[in-house]
Amino acid sequence: MKIQMVLLCSMLSLVFFSGFVQANEKSPKMVLGWLESTRLMSSGMRIKTKLDPGAKTSSIQATNLKYITRGKDTYVAFDFTDENLDTGKSETHRLEGKLMREVVIKRHGAKNVTRPVVAMEFCLYHQVYKAEFSLANRGKFNYSILLGRSFLSKVALVDSSEIFLSKPYCEGNSFIQDALE
Repeated sequence: MKIQMVLLCSMLSLVFFSGFVQANEKSPKMVLGWLESTRLMSSGMRIKTKLDPGAKTSSIQATNLKYITRGKDTYVAFDFTDENLDTGKSETHRLEGKLMREVVIKRHGAKNVTRPVVAMEFCLYHQVYKAEFSLANRGKFNYSILLGRSFLSKVALVDSSEIFLSKPYCEGNSFIQDALE
């Protein structure tokens, strides 16, 4: 009986400590397609979103930018327009995000452009993330939101042969994972 108790305690200890070691390891990353849908938390819109590990910074469609000072913090308000995948209709929302920094975009054969970078919350698969987005007029692009490698390297692997491997569902999820740069 004593030997069985010792063996049982040893096995439980092994299971407990192996779980403890695994808890301190990196979380496995999601596998997503090069095109997914995300939900902007501030507007509720579900949007087609391009995942592009070749782009360093994430970017979001923004027009009519206005800087707002609140105490020591600066925010940028902007108009966001795209098709809401839930309704199939084009919608425009006035959004805002805290100004995190400004980024200089180097363009071949043209002048460099400085863009504001703001923190925004969005739902991808079953998780709400807070990430940085440069604000740009993406009207000439097919997708109004692009997730770049600064964000993707923390949470996902991109399978370039797939699209729409996930659907955002974050209702009731109050945990916001910080994925700021």
